[in-house]
Amino acid sequence: MYDKFIKFLIFIQILIIFYLGFIIVKEKIKNKPIKEEIGVYKNYIEKLEQENKKLKEKLEYLSDPENLKKDMKEKFNLVEPGEKVIILPQNF
Repeated sequence: MYDKFIKFLIFIQILIIFYLGFIIVKEKIKNKPIKEEIGVYKNYIEKLEQENKKLKEKLEYLSDPENLKKDMKEKFNLVEPGEKVIILPQNF
C-alpha cells in the first residue's frame, strides 16, 4: 500500500513537471513576437534620437544671426541692400 502511494506521488510530480514545462514553453512562444516588436521600437527610438540630435545641432547653428543670414542667402537667393549678384554660366 505504501509502495503504491509513493509511485502515485512520483507520477503526480512528473505530471506537474511536464505541465510546468509546457507552460514555460508556451509563454516563451507567446513572448517571442513581443520581444521582436520591442526590438523594432528600440530601433525606431534610436533613429528618432539621432534625428533629434541633428535638429538640435541645426537649431544651435541657426541661432547665430550670421549663420541664419548665410543660410537664407543660399536657400532663397536673398541679397542685402547694396550687394550685387553675379551669375556664372554653367560651363564656366
